[in-house]
Amino acid sequence: MDKLSPAVLEAFGLHSRGIKKEKGYYLCESEGGHIKVHTTSESPEAICLRHSIKEYLIKNFPQIDQNRLTKTGQPYIVVGRETYVATHYPTPQSETDLENEAHVLGAFRGLAKLHVASKCMPIKISASPPLPEIYTRQLGELSQGKKQARRSPRMSDFDVLFIKHAPRATEIIQEAMARLEKTNYMQYYTDATHQGSLCHNALKEENLPVARGFTYITNFAHATSDLQLNDLAALLRRYAQRSSKNIPLPRLIEAYDAIYPLPRQAADILYAQLIFPWAFMKLVTQYYSKKRNWTPNGLINRMETVLAERDSYERYIENI
Repeated sequence: MDKLSPAVLEAFGLHSRGIKKEKGYYLCESEGGHIKVHTTSESPEAICLRHSIKEYLIKNFPQIDQNRLTKTGQPYIVVGRETYVATHYPTPQSETDLENEAHVLGAFRGLAKLHVASKCMPIKISASPPLPEIYTRQLGELSQGKKQARRSPRMSDFDVLFIKHAPRATEIIQEAMARLEKTNYMQYYTDATHQGSLCHNALKEENLPVARGFTYITNFAHATSDLQLNDLAALLRRYAQRSSKNIPLPRLIEAYDAIYPLPRQAADILYAQLIFPWAFMKLVTQYYSKKRNWTPNGLINRMETVLAERDSYERYIENI
């Protein structure tokens, strides 16, 4: 996307003046504020679905990246081989800073407001698989990874790290599964998916911009129907792994709970998700899902970092 096509500007009713090229998108001035224009690999059907979700949410939670429609009323335009979308972009804005207490608490409160706004959403979206199914599959990947490592004529540094720590990862996954089995998780999950409860599934700093004193939630490309505790657990995990952890975990949960009260047994279900070694398993999957005769240094470095930070992470989440 070296240059924004005049056809794209025309379709979205934008002017050629006041366009600023950013990394991966263009920021355009309009009569109603700034508009972000970028290409997407999503299908038109998926774009229309995300647009419908946002139009429902915005009635009670306006802090989202609402689509700007084309002159023909579509949330996208195809020009050549590229599909373009345009969304409202409040300025000035910055990503959520996980070392900024106001930003962090704002993110948890914003998430709770989003979940409240999504209640009774009539739009049908796909459901994520339940956690026991995911955890079982991850145990299988651990087992397969160990077989691949041991079959290697010469173990790589990554193989050695993995074999050393795989038993502990197995124990943690089994503990997470046992925790879930003691709760009514499957009933909560079934109710949530039948009711179409919305999970964002991509709560990163860049998708939680702060602008005009509000926390916005953007990029609904990964949204599914699921138990909304998954979103809360993901945001807690993000904070615990990528910050100095200055805010006690119970205070973060309270910020959410004050707006959207948590269900009974929420603490046990959250803990089962927080102890799961997601970062470890992500690297294992990346490494063993491809046949390699060499080890990327980046994967080894990231695995060493994940292992080094595990103790402090576990101490932090024990306070749930």
